[in-house]
Order: sequence, then structure tokens, then C-alpha cells
Amino acid sequence: MKRIFGWLVLVILIAAGLLWPLAFGSVGASVAADDPVVISDYQADFTVAADGRLNAVETIRGEFPSGRHGLFRYWDVANPNSPRVRQEPTVTSILMDGQPVPYQLLWESGDRFRVAKIGDADSTLTPGTHVYELRYSIAGVLDPGAVGQNRGFAKVFGDPDSTSAFFWNVIAPSWNNEIQRVRVRVTMPADVTGAECSVGFGTGRACDGLTVSGSTIELGAANLAPRTPVTLRAGVDVPTPPRISLPWSYEWDRVLGRSIGGVAWVLGLSVAGALLAYLWYRTTVEPDPGFPVQYAPPPGLGPVQTEYIRTEEVPKNGLTATLFHLAERKLVELEQVNDKQWNVRGTAEAAAWADVDPVAIAVGSALKVMGPGKEFEAKKTAAAGKRLSKAKTDMTVAVRAWALDDKLMVTRRKELWVRSANGLSVILAVCGFFRWGFPATMWGLPFIAFFLFSRRSWADGVGMRRTAAGRQLWSQAGGFHRLLSTDSAETRFDFAARKDLYTAYIPFAIAGGAAALWAKKYSDTVGTVAPQADWYPSSSSGYGVSGHSGGPDFDSFESALSSSIGAYAASQASSSSSSGSSSSSGGGGGGGGGGGGSW
Repeated sequence: MKRIFGWLVLVILIAAGLLWPLAFGSVGASVAADDPVVISDYQADFTVAADGRLNAVETIRGEFPSGRHGLFRYWDVANPNSPRVRQEPTVTSILMDGQPVPYQLLWESGDRFRVAKIGDADSTLTPGTHVYELRYSIAGVLDPGAVGQNRGFAKVFGDPDSTSAFFWNVIAPSWNNEIQRVRVRVTMPADVTGAECSVGFGTGRACDGLTVSGSTIELGAANLAPRTPVTLRAGVDVPTPPRISLPWSYEWDRVLGRSIGGVAWVLGLSVAGALLAYLWYRTTVEPDPGFPVQYAPPPGLGPVQTEYIRTEEVPKNGLTATLFHLAERKLVELEQVNDKQWNVRGTAEAAAWADVDPVAIAVGSALKVMGPGKEFEAKKTAAAGKRLSKAKTDMTVAVRAWALDDKLMVTRRKELWVRSANGLSVILAVCGFFRWGFPATMWGLPFIAFFLFSRRSWADGVGMRRTAAGRQLWSQAGGFHRLLSTDSAETRFDFAARKDLYTAYIPFAIAGGAAALWAKKYSDTVGTVAPQADWYPSSSSGYGVSGHSGGPDFDSFESALSSSIGAYAASQASSSSSSGSSSSSGGGGGGGGGGGGSW
């Protein structure tokens, strides 16, 4: 359950990292202030090529008060009539008063709007008249002829319904400025069958002087209040040219980018990253030596040593297993005082500890029970918890030192590079998901794939290798674990002839997480409940550490140790904290959304 919960949290985090732009990408509704700059004349000259590319020249004459730096102009790359199409402008030049002027191209509102910020933040314009000329191009502006057919316009000339349509806001809807006069000329790739236009949103009012002559349309407007569009729909009898469209709407651009090829690349890199991570991690995994069944643990090894050489990990219940091992060896006695306290009392002279494994000696020394009558009380106090914590630490140090000193394992530091790569992949995944240096959140996926498939590089044993002698012990320990953990049909054990070995092997079963299976094996083979060890004087019934009912309960002892260590941890934490909608009419409904103003 803990593992499932962990995976669930991880999946939620990845989904949040990938999809957060969908939740935070909407453009907030706000009331824009009217701009102090008055546009006295706005001329737009649009030329639409047969391939659907628009080349535009906008000449804007503005009356500037003091304290203004320049203009800004922005374009909406989304087209409300074609949500799969992106119409990103390519700005070729910007002039002010006939001279080049500095400008920045920016993205706003989740990369929906392309902004040209014109002017210098360190200087302001001289008050008076300034003329700006903007040249830009946009691909894919011709729509199929049916687009906009059901929209109502204030003025109609000829028959606008044709093979293809140019449905465009020739004056963008969000200019914050008053515009006194508008003059627009549109040149189409073939003769225009008809045109219709409106000033304002909805049906609006009629444009001035709408005329069609061959392939050219001209129109005008006057006295436009701020944020008033001028919209044109013209029919032209040419095949609608193909244009790039995406399988997703613009809201997904920050997730998937604006290229199907880019998505394919990211998916390919994710697979490659996962494969690379897995293969790299596998270089740190030692091949199994084979585990023929063993009917006894490796000679001279205690339960923690046996489990460590088998898994390269210090067992979670290693302290409990070691104390049980000492009790089974008659070096200590265990006494249950109550549900929360157990006493460990030494019963043997120091000399009797000479042939005990170094891990057991480290635990006995830390708990100060190496001698007759020496006693340790495992209860819920900070002092007892501190000593138990030291015993666990000393046990870990001792088993690792034993493996190295006896040349059963050697360090292999080059294996640790995969851990470094794993950590780096997390950092890069975060950068990808937050789009720090990446165009879309999907770029976090290759790095998170590498992280997931190399995460086991943080397991104990990476950076270490067993020697030939270590591998031999590994084979023996693995074979003994098979005896403890597999059912009687696979590895039979003559409990009737060697009944005492059931209890002798309990510490090893606890260290290997197989106490329940070992007890079940006894019960299935003999036909009676597994006996309670004479060195474990508990009045409880049912398994705790062992995980099932029907035999001795080791949970009380483990609970006492955990409770004691928890009291110490709580005291340390306390000490530390004390210190420190769409319209049925045509106006404003075409492509070419956006606007501008001064700054």
C-alpha cells in the first residue's frame, strides 16, 4: 500500500508538472485604461499571396504627450475561426519617423500573444507627432469559403461567399487608443467576388467607402473609440491553400508546443532516456551466482551479516534479529515487563562473546549487556531511545566494516555516476516542467523518464561489488533464504528430526523478512502451530513482525524498540525546534486579433 501511494503521488506530481498551464493559462479579464496617445491616422496595406501568406505594412501616425517611450503592438496567434491554426507574425522591420527604432519581441499570456515593444526604456519621446511603420508577415490567413458565412455585417459589397475567404480584423480589436482615421487597402491573389465589413463588435456600423476593384479592396473608418475593431470578410475564387494545423487548440501550446514533430521528438527522447537509464542502472547490478538450497546459514555469520551479504542492505529489523540471535545463543535473556517495555539482561561472561559475530558484539557493547547481570531497559524514554539508536548505528557500521575488512566487498565508485545523473535529471525535469529554458512542459518528460528508470540507483549496494569470496557467501545466504521463504513443496525440511532448528533460524527469518513464511512452512510440514522459542517469553499470541496468526508474536518486542527510539527522536526534534463566447455577427470575429498602445 505504501508503494502504491508513493507511485500515486509521483503520477500526480508529473501530471501537475505537465498540465499546469491548462489551469493557469487563461487571460485574466481586466479593464484596460484608455491610452493618452491619439492615433490621428492609421493606414494598413495588406497583400495576400496565393499560398495564404499575408504581407502587411501598417503606418501609424500618433500624437504623443510627454513621458511616453513609444508604441507596443501585439498579435493574437490563435484564430477563433480555426482553433487548430496558429498565425504567428514574423516582424521584418519597424521604423519611427523614417528611421530604424529599437524594439523587443516578447510573448505574453502563455505565449498566446506576440508583442513588439517599440522604443527605449531609458529615454522618452519628444512630445508631438511621430509616425511608425510596421512590416510583418503571417502565414495561413486564407480560410475555406464557408468560414464566416453566417455572420452579419453592417455593409456588404457583391457576393462575399466564394471558394476561399479572407476573414480578418484589419484594425485589431484591442488598440487602447482613440483612432481618428483609418484607411485600409487589401490586395488579394485573384479577383474578389465580394466583401463585407463592420466597425465595432457584432454587426456594428458600416465601414466608409467600401469598394472592390478587381483583386483590390479599399475601405475606411473614422472616429474609432479605444478597443474598436474594423473587420473585413472578402471572398476570392482561388483554392484554399493548405496550412499547418495542429491536433490541439492553443491552450495546449505551452504543454505540447506548436509542432507535431516536436512532440514526436520528445516521445522518442523519453523512450531513449528511459532505455539509457535502465541500461546504465543494470551495469550496477551484479549477476546472480545461483542459489542452491542451503539447510543452514553460512558458518559463523549472524542474521544481519547473512542478510547484508545477500542483499547489500542492512535489514530493517536487524536490531531485533540480532537480540533474538543473542538470546538464542544464551548470551542474553529477554524479559517482557509490559506491552511497552522489554528488558535485555546479559547472562554470559565477556569471554563467551569471543566467538560471536562482530555485529552482535557491536549491539551488545552499545546496549552494555556484555556481562552477567548487566541490563538494558527498552522502554519509552529518551535515554533508552538514544542508546537503541546508537546500537542501530553501530550495527550498521559494524556489518559494513566486516564486509570490507574481510574482503567480501570492494568499493566501485564509478557506479555512483548514475546517481549523479539521476539527481541531475530531476533538476532538468523541474526546469522542463516550469519551462525554464524549454519551450513547453512536455520537455520535462525525457528527464523524468530517465529519473524513474534509474531511481533504483539509490538503493544500498550501488557503489559496492562483492568479491569472489563474497559471491560464494552470497550464494550460500541466498540458498538459505530459499529454505526460509519457500513453501515445503519446493524445499522440504525435516522438522521432526531437527525441531530445535526452527527456533534457531527465527532470527535469520526476521532479518530476511521471512518469519511468517518460515512459521507457515513449519505448520504445513508438521501439522501443528509453530512453537514459541523458550528464549522469547511473551504471553502474546499471533504474529506481528512475522505478519500472520497462529504462532508466536514478535511485535511486542519490536514495538518496544520502536517506541523507545521514537521517544528519543521526538526529544531531539523538540530540542531543535526550541532553538531555532462567440457572436452571431461578424464584427471582431476574424483572425488578426490583438491590439496595441503606448508605454
